[in-house]
Amino acid sequence: MDSNPQQDPRYDYPSPDPAKPYVYPGTQILINHFGIRSADVLQRVINAVAGLRADQLQGDPVAGNHDLQHLCAIHRTLFQDVFAWAGDVRTVDTEKQGQGFVLAADIPGRFQGLHAELEAENFLRGLGPEEFADRLAHYWYGIYAVHVFRDGNSRTMRHFFAGLAAEAGYRLDFAAIEPTALLTACRNRYFKDDMEPLRDCLRQIAGRL
Repeated sequence: MDSNPQQDPRYDYPSPDPAKPYVYPGTQILINHFGIRSADVLQRVINAVAGLRADQLQGDPVAGNHDLQHLCAIHRTLFQDVFAWAGDVRTVDTEKQGQGFVLAADIPGRFQGLHAELEAENFLRGLGPEEFADRLAHYWYGIYAVHVFRDGNSRTMRHFFAGLAAEAGYRLDFAAIEPTALLTACRNRYFKDDMEPLRDCLRQIAGRL
């Protein structure tokens, strides 16, 4: 189920289904600034444009306090060229391949709870490598399960946690694991209640600065 994202006069499309306002009517294609109606083409455009914005973030990270507003600012930077709702918390309940996520109405409260917990842990500063990776896994899965945005969560999380790690004295080398490893590990946690694959992924990519 979807509910209305921010509208934009640049769009040229029939009025979206009120139950699915993020997609073009009768499709699963996300409404986008380019008017693209092909899923494959849209994905290539997202990869290219968000990739350029990611390069921008490498040199000029979005400042923030690792809260929901900070995550939204990163998402807006990455996807502002593609989606009108870039940086906006999703307004729909969603699931993916049998996995449900936090209800849209509960996103702010759930994220606030995670942020308070993270703040109480001093944003993971002062931890040794193994403990850092283990606690990072806890928050990685927590934010993954909230699934703040209609699309683009994984890219946004990588930048969010890279900034958190840097302030704690660590670097996250995502090239050290397969591109889908973190997603697979999160789904393993959801379906099998097993956090170890996610911890293992984060141990592999986290190294001291």
